[in-house]
Amino acid sequence: MSAALKNPTLPKLAPPLGSRDMVPNAQRQSGALSLTAPQKAALVIAALGPEAAGPIIERIEDKHMRSFARAYAHLQTVPKAALQNVVEEFLGQFTKEDDHISGGYEETREMLSQFVSSDDIIRLMDDIDEPGGDSIWAKLERAPDDEFAEYLSKQNTQVVAVVLSKINTEKASTILDLLEVEVAQQVIIRLSRPLNIQREALAILSDTIEREFLAPMKSSAETRNPGEMIGSMMNNIMSEKREELLKFISEDVPDILKDVRKTMLTFQDIATRVPAKAMPMVIKEMEVNDFLQAVKFGRQNAPSSVEFIFANISQRMVQQYEEQMEALKTVTVKEAETAQTAFMVIVRKLVAAGEIELIEIASEEEDPEDAAAASEDAEASA
Repeated sequence: MSAALKNPTLPKLAPPLGSRDMVPNAQRQSGALSLTAPQKAALVIAALGPEAAGPIIERIEDKHMRSFARAYAHLQTVPKAALQNVVEEFLGQFTKEDDHISGGYEETREMLSQFVSSDDIIRLMDDIDEPGGDSIWAKLERAPDDEFAEYLSKQNTQVVAVVLSKINTEKASTILDLLEVEVAQQVIIRLSRPLNIQREALAILSDTIEREFLAPMKSSAETRNPGEMIGSMMNNIMSEKREELLKFISEDVPDILKDVRKTMLTFQDIATRVPAKAMPMVIKEMEVNDFLQAVKFGRQNAPSSVEFIFANISQRMVQQYEEQMEALKTVTVKEAETAQTAFMVIVRKLVAAGEIELIEIASEEEDPEDAAAASEDAEASA
């Protein structure tokens, strides 16, 4: 250690007692100089010398080296006793009876507090949620689109912009599409400008979202009907695989089949589940090319749905769509079914907004005439 203490790269050691120095006598005599963690680390590195410290420095990230450099630059006179104390403290970490280091969420925050400011702690901890959990933004990326969009629609557009900027672009675009046009426009304006949000405010926003949206949703999901949950999942599955899964359900878990079918809402269900007045509303919201792909492929996999759609819009538009479909290039089944899914997303959006009401599926025990009457009543009320 004596060789290390003679290292010429070390800060000047305290002059003999009695000389003028900015360090009080009591501190010089005891070595009890107040040093920050980065300063202690810098002293240890310097004490090791270039040869011994070289391999260590190569493994230290630039940001940490900058931290050590700043700390070292602010050191002036360091008493020999203080340097010895730092080295002994460092060595003492390896001679404790406990042969382990305890980590954890609070331990991480405590460790960071020794090196960085409170603002930086909030930034660094931003992507760490509760122990063993995901960040708030990762949770939001898995939240159901309709529920997520409904929650955000009740928030200030600045809040919506901040939230969408924190999640992946695919999820954000889906949510933006589900928002009202006027709201989406305001959000885009907000996103086009720098979002200068304080870390404390972001932490408060995260807590609020957790409390108001994610926690109630989690509680609801824990008691959710499994058939309804699976039925909702079926909506976005390719038709061939969906039929295979429905066959599996009917054979292996038939007790949930009724709830699955009741919750499912696919392009094939349009004629029996969706009110006629919804057709022009949905078409108005769709990209023309997507609509054409949906109905052209619908002639193969859901002819009754296409017939229902065309029966409830102007015949002039039907003729126009027929001509456009003739000129439409061939698309893959996946592309066509994606277009049909887009049609149904708009239908569900209208249902969520209360603009239309779906027609209930008749149970197996219900009389067909009663079911037909119920459908007519629902259509009339809509």
